[in-house]
Amino acid sequence: NLLIPELALQQFLARKKLDDEAIELFASEIGIAPGIVVGRLQRDVCLLHSQCNDLKRRFDWDEMN
Repeated sequence: NLLIPELALQQFLARKKLDDEAIELFASEIGIAPGIVVGRLQRDVCLLHSQCNDLKRRFDWDEMN
């Protein structure tokens, strides 16, 4: 709830559209990365763990040194 306000999330879910475009727009509206929204929706079982993963950014910590 810290990154995604509960009221904003409930309003987003009420739109009943959970595709890449809708997630990117919602993320932009609340000022966070789309991958954070995807992670939250997957954790809350609104999306399968196989859905919208292209919106997540992956980091390899070994390569960052």
